[in-house]
Amino acid sequence: MEGLVSFSMESAFMPHGHCYYWEPFILWSHAISDSIIAIAYFVIPLSLIRIVKARNDFKYMWMLILFAIFILGCGATHVMDVINIWEPFYRTDSVIRIITALASIGTALLLIFITPRLIMIPSAEQWKQLNEELLSLNESLESQVNERTAALQESGATFKFLTDTIPQIVWTAKSNGELDYYNDNWYSYTGLNKEESLASGWQKVIHFQDLQNVVNIWNHSVETGVKFQTEFRMRNAQDGSYRWHLGRALAMKDKQGNISKWFGTATDMHDQKQKSEELKRVNHELDNFVYTASHDLKAPVTNLEGLMNLIESRTPASCTDELHPLYFMMNKQIDKLKLIIHDLADVGRIEKDATEAFEKIEIRKIIDDFIVTHQEAIAKKEASIHTDLKPDHLYFSPIHLRSILYNLLDNAIKYSHPSMEPKVLIATELQDEYWVLKVSDNGIGIPEEYHDKIFEMFKRFNRYADGTGMGLYIVKRIVEKYQGEVSVVSETGKGATFVIKIPNTVVMHASE
Repeated sequence: MEGLVSFSMESAFMPHGHCYYWEPFILWSHAISDSIIAIAYFVIPLSLIRIVKARNDFKYMWMLILFAIFILGCGATHVMDVINIWEPFYRTDSVIRIITALASIGTALLLIFITPRLIMIPSAEQWKQLNEELLSLNESLESQVNERTAALQESGATFKFLTDTIPQIVWTAKSNGELDYYNDNWYSYTGLNKEESLASGWQKVIHFQDLQNVVNIWNHSVETGVKFQTEFRMRNAQDGSYRWHLGRALAMKDKQGNISKWFGTATDMHDQKQKSEELKRVNHELDNFVYTASHDLKAPVTNLEGLMNLIESRTPASCTDELHPLYFMMNKQIDKLKLIIHDLADVGRIEKDATEAFEKIEIRKIIDDFIVTHQEAIAKKEASIHTDLKPDHLYFSPIHLRSILYNLLDNAIKYSHPSMEPKVLIATELQDEYWVLKVSDNGIGIPEEYHDKIFEMFKRFNRYADGTGMGLYIVKRIVEKYQGEVSVVSETGKGATFVIKIPNTVVMHASE
């Protein structure tokens, strides 16, 4: 053993063997056990390396590195314990132990920091349970998705079947106005394929004279969400002819009011359009005839009135009392004939007055003019006229608006209730698509069976008041000239409310 001691590079120290008195049992039990412990420590880092390679998503890499250094240092200290039995490399052993101590401190501190997070990591049993629950949830979700997909497919098939069975062309568009669906009627009529149709193919089949108007109205609807409606000609692929269609579309909106989808139709109205044009032609000829006739009748009626005045002035005084009632009735009939001619002239002027004569009208001014010109009748019946004008102005034909208001107000006072003071309310409002005028009264009312007939020419249901039966007909003709609607809500003895609706597009166009 003295030779071993003298071989040591650190001969100033004694090996551990001296402490064991070189007792074989103690010496080898320490040497073997330390060697086995060292081997175990060296194997652990290899397992850590394998874990890191297998789990590249591991978030605590620095902890593993410090732990590996600590384990390797522990193994190295046991190796040094074996060596130091025979060779006293205590300085080397001290360096290794210092490194191991530092690694152990870092590992301990880091472990204290991440222990709460590690505790949150589920156990293997919990992972198994979570995986089973997740698997079950995925299966349930997949089942629901499959059911939902099947339901959507069935709904889509039903929607396609329904749109293919109706005679109209049906289409849908995205919220931005991009068309994304056409039914089979579209493809049959236009001859376009799906790719051409979805690529703005509809603009190719609309008549070039109508295209810009359709585009403008469609863009306005997409921007504002208002209903799309217009007429246009569309080419038929079978014979190349253009047929008139009525295009309509409504926006489907979510709870927040945002547009999610557009649903539209195009209805063939060519035959109705032709009949309407023919009817317009006939009406135009009739209006010309009425206008000409009323104009030609003015002179004979004026002459007749002059002759009556001449006869009356030359009637002997002795016959005046006897003939005066006859003269009065004849003059009254002449006045009535003049009123009829005046109304006929108004009918004839309706189509002749151009819509380009529109201007901004203060509705209140027309009402004030009526009150001044009808002051005697208003005072006689002690009538009162009230207003609720929202808005109080309108871009329209002054002649036509005056005719509408004068006729409705005149009727409201003329057909007042005998036991009530006439009260008339004039109200206006702007709705989504229409400018609305309402004239309400508390008069004798109109029986329901006359609601449609009162707008016909020369139709009267009450014979106790003077009139020609032309006033409401004139109102209807003016309103329909501007694609508007007129209706009445009334009951006998409970007054009447006349409602006039004129499209905002007409008013907007006039104000541009």
